[in-house]
Amino acid sequence: MTSESDGEAQRDRTAQAFRQSDLDVDELWIHYFSIGGDAGAMEIDAYLHGSYMLRPIQRDLLDHAIYELGNSGTD
Repeated sequence: MTSESDGEAQRDRTAQAFRQSDLDVDELWIHYFSIGGDAGAMEIDAYLHGSYMLRPIQRDLLDHAIYELGNSGTD
């Protein structure tokens, strides 16, 4: 796999996790930004819809934000 196809595969997995969550883009973006993300809410929305690519570290931060928000109610 190339790094481009790796990024696209990660984006697909992230978008699927987002769709399965009860999150909205603004809620996700606020948490992502609070943990060091630097993309804007519109960029995150475009990324989740497959029309924009984030840099690798930003993709990882977004994945982490989804994970944290998805597990915030569990102990």
